Amino acid sequence: MLKQILSEFLQLDGVTAAVVAGRDGFVIESAVSGDVDIEALGAMASTGLGTSEAMSRELGKETMNQIIVEMEEGPILIAPLSEDELIAIVAQKGINVGRIRYELKKNRDRIMAAL
Repeated sequence: MLKQILSEFLQLDGVTAAVVAGRDGFVIESAVSGDVDIEALGAMASTGLGTSEAMSRELGKETMNQIIVEMEEGPILIAPLSEDELIAIVAQKGINVGRIRYELKKNRDRIMAAL
C-alpha cells in the first residue's frame, strides 16, 4: 500500500523519487523513476531534517513542517511524518513545488495509515 501511494507522487510531472525513511536514515519504502541513490537520500534527508529541527528549536520557531532545498536541477522536499518517519520527494527543475506540497498534505493520512 505504501509503495502504491509513493508511486502516485511519480505521476506528478517532474517527480523522480518519493522515499519514506526512518529518522535513523534507513529507507522504509520508495518509488523511483530516475537515477537516485535512495539509501543515500534517506540518510541525508534524516540528517538534514534533524539539523533543521534543531535550528527551529534553537531559534524558538516551534514545530518545523518541511524543508525545501532548491537546487539548479530541481528541488528536494523533506517533511517529518511522525517522530519516527520522514518523507523526501525529489523533483526536476521547473516543477510546481506547490503541487508537491498539496499532494503531500492531501496524502499524509494515507501514508501514515500505510506505515
